Amino acid sequence: MYINQHSLPKSDMKNALSSPRNSGMTKSSFSLPLVLLPLLSGVLLWAAWPPLPYTFLVFIGLVPLLLGAKMVNERFTKFTSFKVWLSLYFGLLVWNLLTTWWVSNASVAGGLFANMANPILMTVPLMLARNTGKRLGENAGLLAFIVYWMSFEFIHLRWELTWPWLSLGNVFALNHTWIQWYEYTGVFGGTLWILVANVLIYKIVSKYIFTQTENNQQKKKIALVFGTIFLFWIIIPIVISKNIYNHYAEKGTSTNVTVLQPNFDPYTEKFTIPYSIQMDKMLSLSLDGISDSTTFLVWPETAIQTEIWLDKLPYEKPVRDIQKALDSFPNLTAVVGINGFERYYDKSKVSPTARTFVTHNSKRDTIIYDIYNTALAINENGAQGFYHKSKLVPGVERMPYPGFFAFIGSWAIELGGISGSLGIQKERTVFFNKDSIGVAPVICYESIFGEYVSDYVNKGAGLIFIITNDGWWGKTNGYLQHNEYAKLRSIETRRSIARSANTGTSCFINQRGDVMQATDWREDAVINQSLKVNTTITFYTKHGDYLARIALIVSGLLAITAIVSRFRSKIKSN
Repeated sequence: MYINQHSLPKSDMKNALSSPRNSGMTKSSFSLPLVLLPLLSGVLLWAAWPPLPYTFLVFIGLVPLLLGAKMVNERFTKFTSFKVWLSLYFGLLVWNLLTTWWVSNASVAGGLFANMANPILMTVPLMLARNTGKRLGENAGLLAFIVYWMSFEFIHLRWELTWPWLSLGNVFALNHTWIQWYEYTGVFGGTLWILVANVLIYKIVSKYIFTQTENNQQKKKIALVFGTIFLFWIIIPIVISKNIYNHYAEKGTSTNVTVLQPNFDPYTEKFTIPYSIQMDKMLSLSLDGISDSTTFLVWPETAIQTEIWLDKLPYEKPVRDIQKALDSFPNLTAVVGINGFERYYDKSKVSPTARTFVTHNSKRDTIIYDIYNTALAINENGAQGFYHKSKLVPGVERMPYPGFFAFIGSWAIELGGISGSLGIQKERTVFFNKDSIGVAPVICYESIFGEYVSDYVNKGAGLIFIITNDGWWGKTNGYLQHNEYAKLRSIETRRSIARSANTGTSCFINQRGDVMQATDWREDAVINQSLKVNTTITFYTKHGDYLARIALIVSGLLAITAIVSRFRSKIKSN
């Protein structure tokens, strides 16, 4: 992938230039690097991804993609860069489409855009690494591939076009006993593990295909060295992880948590069934599940579909209904998903996502307000605090950079009965109950972001509550993947998790990442579990995505070195 054609021996270059690739490509020589090898990479990466059980394939999944790109460099002289990009894009597109096609269940246009745009972004670190390799040599190019990709994932977690669903380190969610060391590295440790493994296999295969030598003994020696390194690179982290897993003892005091799965279809029931019927069902199920020893009750994202004005919380009917139901349980705190509405009385504080509404009364007042996807804490004394979801799904809950694209904010897809861009809050909010137990109210998509969730823990959260409505994606791999990813957060922070979904999968996850009492799809359910409230801070929680930050620094140094090398070459040629 990173070879510079001018570095080939003159005899080989002569043969290459007179080969069929320049006088007219054969069908097979054209399809292998541009179609077949990228296709193989896409299929291997898809097969490795949860919930499919072939995780080990991720350690070789990128190799055909890299080989295909290098073969394009070898076989083409015209429009080579574009053809390399096309080869890379095709393989990454196949991976994205096969793995996250279910996004289209909510919106065909939105799903197509996400699955076509994300692989374009993924080609950026690969093409930059190719350019670095052309300037500094293949080994520097392969190092650039590793650090540029990690830098890409780091940035992709933090800008408003974020879609980190396919961050490489997420792939081990199904095999959480392999990655107990995520408490030290986070997901980027897994990304680094995968990238290095693929580079090692690529080095072996490329030596056999591209090395211009008849010394097979030397090739075998090189393959043996890199193969041995590869085996140790894979086996040692798994052995370490298994040892941690087998000897880990959960920390903290116990507390009892109840999780509700009300099971309303978001397309046919959630926003059509009257409020009173839904509330009666949710309260009835909850009261059947809780007891005097229950300290927390968890309801899913937007469990309450009616609008709730935050400045009138004590008077809102849903809040009063829940408060009344909890009156006999003085030690219980409920965490409930709502649609939160906030009115602006001071125009200087209006956010970029604010909306306006002109009343039709005699005064024709103009109301400026924001809508939030909110988690609300309630006990027998009423509302105790709220948190607004701040990692919003691009194009679904929020148009990226609404201050700049405010004029198309209303195009955001309607989910949760609300259309247009939602508001956010900058800081995490931890809910504390009467016993000073802190819980992190993580809303849906936010559970994909490791460092984001760890901020709750640094602010005192001893438990993590994930509230979600995965029903929008239907009975697909989408809701299964989302549930699996939650295990990564429990390992990174060593926090127990209670997960409440509108419909499958609701569950509990302990500090080792073991799933307990997982509910089925389309099931009315209420489940109870005693969870350990941990107060210790893991290395990852304290230091965050430090591996990615190191990769950013190395990326900058490599990029500067490549640029300097280019200018030196120009000066010498002149």
